[in-house]
Amino acid sequence: MDHQKISKKSHKIFSNTSVLLVFIAIGALVIRLYYLPYNIPISLDGLLYFWYATDTSSLGHLPQGYTFPNNLWPLFLSPFFYAIKSDFLNLMFLQRLLSVLISIATIIPLYFFCKRFFDRNYALIGVILFIFEPRIVQNSTLGLTEPLFILLGITTLVLFFSSKTSYQCFSFATLALFSLTRYEGLLLLVPITVIYFIRFGKKRDSIFRYLLMLTIFILVITPIAYLRIETTGKDGLTSHVLSGAEVASDNIIKTDETVKKFSVFNGIIIFGKMIGWSTIPIFLLFIPFGLYKVFTYRNVMNYSIIFIGLVFLVPAAYAYSRNIEEVKYLFIIFPFFSLISLFTIRALIEKTKQRNYIVFILICGIIFSSVLFLNWKTDYEHEIEAVKIAEEVAKRTSVINDYHPESVYLRTVGFSDHQDFAGKREIIHNKIKILFAERFDSLKSFLDYAKQEKLGFLLVDEQKSRPEFLRDIFENENRYPFLIKEYDSKEHEFKYHVKIFRINYESLNE
Repeated sequence: MDHQKISKKSHKIFSNTSVLLVFIAIGALVIRLYYLPYNIPISLDGLLYFWYATDTSSLGHLPQGYTFPNNLWPLFLSPFFYAIKSDFLNLMFLQRLLSVLISIATIIPLYFFCKRFFDRNYALIGVILFIFEPRIVQNSTLGLTEPLFILLGITTLVLFFSSKTSYQCFSFATLALFSLTRYEGLLLLVPITVIYFIRFGKKRDSIFRYLLMLTIFILVITPIAYLRIETTGKDGLTSHVLSGAEVASDNIIKTDETVKKFSVFNGIIIFGKMIGWSTIPIFLLFIPFGLYKVFTYRNVMNYSIIFIGLVFLVPAAYAYSRNIEEVKYLFIIFPFFSLISLFTIRALIEKTKQRNYIVFILICGIIFSSVLFLNWKTDYEHEIEAVKIAEEVAKRTSVINDYHPESVYLRTVGFSDHQDFAGKREIIHNKIKILFAERFDSLKSFLDYAKQEKLGFLLVDEQKSRPEFLRDIFENENRYPFLIKEYDSKEHEFKYHVKIFRINYESLNE
C-alpha cells in the first residue's frame, strides 16, 4: 500500500510540467556553475560590455566614447553594478552569473515554442536539447549578449504565434528589445510582418491591429535609439543594417578594397563549415531527417519557422562573407535545431515499445556528450596561466609583441590598481601597447620597426601559429645573444610555455 502511494506521488510529480522544468533548470544551473570561471577576467567583447556597464552605473547616463551599437545588455547590467559596488573580479563574476541565469530562463519560452508543434513530453526533450548544448552552456558563462538575445527572440516568437491579441501586441515590445540587444534582430520585423498578413489577411481590423503593434514597437525602441544618437551620432539599428548592406552591395562592383573585406564565395565555404561544426555533438544525428519531416508536413507553421530561420541566418552569412569564423552567429537558430530534432526523435520513439527506456538513454546521451565536449574545449588552467603571464608582462613594460589569443588579458591588467575604475577605461584598457610581428617577414625588419615604437621586451611561446622568426627564438634562444631572458614560465611549473626576453639593441647593432 505504501509502495502504491509512493508510486502515485512520484507519478504526480513527474507529470507536473512546472516541476520538470524546475529540475531541468537546476541541472542546467549545476553544469554552468561547474564550468563558470571564478577568477578569470572577462575579455574581448565581454570586456567592452563590462566597461560600458560600469561607466553607466557610475555616471547615471549613457557614456561617451563607445561606438558599438548593442548596448541593451550592458544597460541591463548597470543597475546591478550600481547596487553591488565591488572590485572588478566580483563584478565580472556577477556579469557572468546574470548571463547564466538569463540563459536558463530561456527554457520557459522555448518549452512553449516547442509545444506549438509537439506534445508536452517532446517539448521537454526539446528544452533539454537546447539548454545542455555545450556551446550554449559555454557561451552563457562569458558575459556576452547572446543569452539575452536568444531569450528575447524566442519569447517574441512564442507571443507572436499566440492566439491572444494581447500577446501578439506584446510580442512587438519584446521584438524591440530583441533589436536593441543586437541590431540584426531588426530583420525579424520582415518575416513577422509577412506571416501576420498571411495569418489574418488584409482586412481593416487586421491592418489596424498591425499598426497598433508597430506603434508599440516604435515606442519601445525610440528612447534608446534617441539616446544612442545623442552619444554616438547613430541609432545603432538602421545605421548598422544599412552599412552592412552597403558593404555587400560594394562587393558586386568588385573594387579591390571591398573584395578583401567581403567575399561571397569564402562566405559560402565558411557558412557550410560553421553549420556542420555547430551541429556537433548533439544535433548532427537528428537534423537531416528532421528537416525532411518539416518539409513533409506542409502547413503554415512549418513554413513560417523555415522562413524565420532563413532570416536569422542572414547575419551569419554576412559575417562569414567577411571572413569572421565564429559560431556564435548561429546561436539564435539553435532553438530551431532543437525543434527540428524533435521530428526525428518523435519518429524514433514511436517506432519502439520501450519508449521510457529510449527517452532515458537519449537524455543521458545528450548530457554525457555535452560534458565530454565541454571538457575537451575548456582549459581554465591555461587561461589562469595566461592571466599570470599578462601580469608578468605588465611588470616589465608597456609595449609588447602580440601573442593572441592569450594576449587578450593584457587589456585587464591594472584593474587592481584602480579601486574606482569606472570612467577610466581608456587609461587601463590601453595601458599596454601591442605590436604585430606577423606583419613582418623577418626579425630584423620587425625589430627595426619595434625600436621606433620603444619595444624593450619580446615574448615568445610554443604556439605554432607564430611567425617563423619568433618560433626560432623560442626553440634556439642561444642563437640570439642580444636577447636576455628574464622570464621562463617553465620555471614556475606552467604548462603554457612562455619566454620573455629583454632586447639589447646596442648588442644587436654590433
